[in-house]
Amino acid sequence: MSTHVGREDAGLVGRERERKLVTALLTALPRGDGRVLHLSGAPGTGKSALLHFASAEAASQGIHVLSTTWAPGEGGLTHAALHGLLRPALARVGDLPDRDRAVLRAAFTEGGAVSAPAELAAAGLRLLATLSGPVVLCVDDLDRLDAASRDTLRALARRCGSTAVSMIIAERTVSGALPGPHGVTVALGPLPAAHARALVDRAGRVTGYGEEQLVLALARGNPLALTELSLGGGRLADGAGAGMLPATPRLAEAYTHDWETLSASARDVLLTAALSISPFTRDILRASISLFGNDAARAGLAELMTRGLVVESIGAVDAGESIEAAGAFEFLEPAVTLGAAEGVETADAAEAGKAVGAAGDSEAVQTAGTAAAVEAAAGVGAVDRRVRFCEPLMRPAVLRLESAARRLAAHAALGRSITSPAHAAWHAAQCVAGPDEELARRLELLAAGSHSGTAVLVALAALEGAARLSSEPESRAVRLLRAGELACDHGLVDQALRHVRQIDPTELGALGRALLLRVYDLLPGSSAAGRERIAELCEAARAVAALDPALPQKLLLAAARRCRWQQVGPGERDLVLRTARDLRAGPRDAWYLSVLALTDPLRVPRPPVPHPVPQPSDIEGRSLYSQVTTLTIDLEQAAPLLEEVEGAFRADGRYGQLPLMLVPRTMCQIWLGTQLHTALALAEESRMIAERTAQPDWTARATGMLAIVEALRGQHDRALECAAEVEESSLRLGQNRQLSLAVLARALTASGTGRYAEAYVRLRSLFADPTTPYAFEQFWGLAFLAEAALPAGEQADARTVVDDVTSLTRAGCSPLLERILAYADAVLAPDDEAEERFRRALRPGVEVWPLLHGMTQFGYGAWLRRRRRVTESRTPLSTAESLFRTLGAPSRAEHAASELRATGWAADGQPAEDDLDDIARVLSPQQLTIARLAARGLSNRAIGEQLRLSPRTVASHLYQIFPKLGVSSRAQIAARFGAD
Repeated sequence: MSTHVGREDAGLVGRERERKLVTALLTALPRGDGRVLHLSGAPGTGKSALLHFASAEAASQGIHVLSTTWAPGEGGLTHAALHGLLRPALARVGDLPDRDRAVLRAAFTEGGAVSAPAELAAAGLRLLATLSGPVVLCVDDLDRLDAASRDTLRALARRCGSTAVSMIIAERTVSGALPGPHGVTVALGPLPAAHARALVDRAGRVTGYGEEQLVLALARGNPLALTELSLGGGRLADGAGAGMLPATPRLAEAYTHDWETLSASARDVLLTAALSISPFTRDILRASISLFGNDAARAGLAELMTRGLVVESIGAVDAGESIEAAGAFEFLEPAVTLGAAEGVETADAAEAGKAVGAAGDSEAVQTAGTAAAVEAAAGVGAVDRRVRFCEPLMRPAVLRLESAARRLAAHAALGRSITSPAHAAWHAAQCVAGPDEELARRLELLAAGSHSGTAVLVALAALEGAARLSSEPESRAVRLLRAGELACDHGLVDQALRHVRQIDPTELGALGRALLLRVYDLLPGSSAAGRERIAELCEAARAVAALDPALPQKLLLAAARRCRWQQVGPGERDLVLRTARDLRAGPRDAWYLSVLALTDPLRVPRPPVPHPVPQPSDIEGRSLYSQVTTLTIDLEQAAPLLEEVEGAFRADGRYGQLPLMLVPRTMCQIWLGTQLHTALALAEESRMIAERTAQPDWTARATGMLAIVEALRGQHDRALECAAEVEESSLRLGQNRQLSLAVLARALTASGTGRYAEAYVRLRSLFADPTTPYAFEQFWGLAFLAEAALPAGEQADARTVVDDVTSLTRAGCSPLLERILAYADAVLAPDDEAEERFRRALRPGVEVWPLLHGMTQFGYGAWLRRRRRVTESRTPLSTAESLFRTLGAPSRAEHAASELRATGWAADGQPAEDDLDDIARVLSPQQLTIARLAARGLSNRAIGEQLRLSPRTVASHLYQIFPKLGVSSRAQIAARFGAD
């Protein structure tokens, strides 16, 4: 196996320690310091890849490389592997002493008595010494080589020290010590998570984030599995019922030798155990006994345990305990399946007909009689035993190596033997070709409950199988759509599309049409249908209210999201709200409040608490509650809820839902966080997951949040790039509301570079349409609008906007919005009222919002300085500068530091005059700042925007600066500062 992907020069992924050991071995070799590196590890852990890496490195340094490995059919040929290793040097055997020639010829030609391994190893070393230069011997699969070669190679390894020969030996398990002062043994374990993800990405077999997570979970860091596992494009294989992925024949090849060397009875039991959903020895033995007989089954299981392929764990089980209650899915440890049941519809199926017998009959799945018949033979007692594969990847390998006929026979036996109806139904369903509604209903039971980890494969395969067995087109479509919805939820978009493409919309009833609308809304491209889809969703919600209580809520939430992001008219919003009111159970239902928050956040009652309050176990309810609090910018309540629900979604594998939590969490971190790099990480992850789960709308929202964070961090170029992406996506998706995120980012970039007039114009556009309900973008923008108003000379206009928002929120608003309004009121207040309003804005509690706290302290300090209360201004300005630096907002911190310097005090609290040059001694601190900006070429307006002064005030200061410096133009000011 190799961790190389694609071209052979692509290099290894990870394994830094092992590569260093190889490098050290090669470095020491020219000095005659022969060493042995002994690699061990399970199949697929990368032993062969390291040997390949070592060979390439040695060859690049001019070192001779000789290699050998196990080959099928050579196990009985004495010294076959040793001959293959030394073959390139055998042409020089004539240069050896007679005794050495005789020893080698006897070993390879069987022309005389074969010497002991030690003597043969010594002759081999002397043969290698005839080569010009050092030599590296690469030996793969040592434990599977012929016994004579294996013993000789071990003897050779003990003699490598103080020679120009080194050895790198790989085997699955350490079958014998390789002593010596220069020997190092390394057991290759799984790759770390970062390297595992890199290898999956480089293999290029997976198509999305959800599939990648499944591969990572099942491969558990095994490089071969990471490169070979994938869902594939077809229907799920029969191993999916046990939570396994299909893979390529290459993965099965790694276990072929183990499988081929088993007895027939051991293979039989191994196949049954590999297919069985149940982990219990009793169930596996029942099925095996019914197929192969009691003695053969028990002997086969004993052989598997002796060979170390499976082990048994023991645990007490109460009488009558079901497989589900006993935790049967412990058996579904990360593993993969190879090979599908494609043979079911081939000639192999006919071969399997006799073995299947009546197992296809749903009545035969009622297994009480069959189970009782073999109860005593299986040896079931009060203490039950569970079978576990030592190498989980062997399970799928077995399925690939076995024929479809034998797999069907084993499924049939398991269907008759397992006592759980749902699990027995899965096995029986693999043997049934025609419709069987009763079996389909029992199969659906497997899709219920948690879908964490690989259990989503079980649920998807069960729903897919139930659809195949459905007797009516409507029930078939409904099951496929349930599977499609589940696949979208877990970020498996390709699987969802495959399910939807099997449906004929003309065969659907009310429930099917409603489900189809729901799944369409989750799939990429759903935004292409605009306002007309809102009425369709509302009509479908009413139609299925009595058939499925949860589905109308999902449909109305989808309609409300269209109202939110497409900025539709009041008619569509009223339609959604009327429908929601008619179908709600109460005015404080979580889903109804979510609909209300999406259509008009200011109509959500204060506080926005659903009734009853969702409990921690109610993840769906708490998810809705988190959406309500986010949309009403009640971020103090939203932040812990979002983090909790995100954790639950990750644990359950609901990767398609993660952007719905991560984007709002970014919002919370922007205002509540103490460091913007946390918000940055959340924004980047949410964008990556949204992209890889094919959700372009959430990709755009995440990109918008990323643009805002980067603008606040002073990364203006990247912020503008992200804003452009949002604008392009908004036009493509027809979701105009997302343009507001780009407006915020561009405005923050403008204000961050001192262009307050431009920032104000952009922010003012957010309030241009009074018919559209205000949302968080406007409320955020209000703070930055007020900030930009004074240097832009737009205080009066800004006050009208603030007054309008204040009138809209008289019924109550969130703590953050209340603080934003207090800040805007203070910044825009007349001078004779400003101090009292600043003190109100800075009352205890503002520290919860570090960004807004810094903005308020800065505004207060700047106001004090303008009022010539210089000494008093230093404390709030210094506080603002410290807050902004801690946040990671350098442009804001620099503005605060500039204001602080203008008071005659440096940002570090020391008098700035001590560091001023001769020019500064004749100017006031503010004049010095203006002179420096003028020397950089800034216009009066640009200087005023940075210092929050009017252009006329800047001109007045320059009129006083010119004679003090003895200059008459800006060019002369620039020259003076340049000379100094």
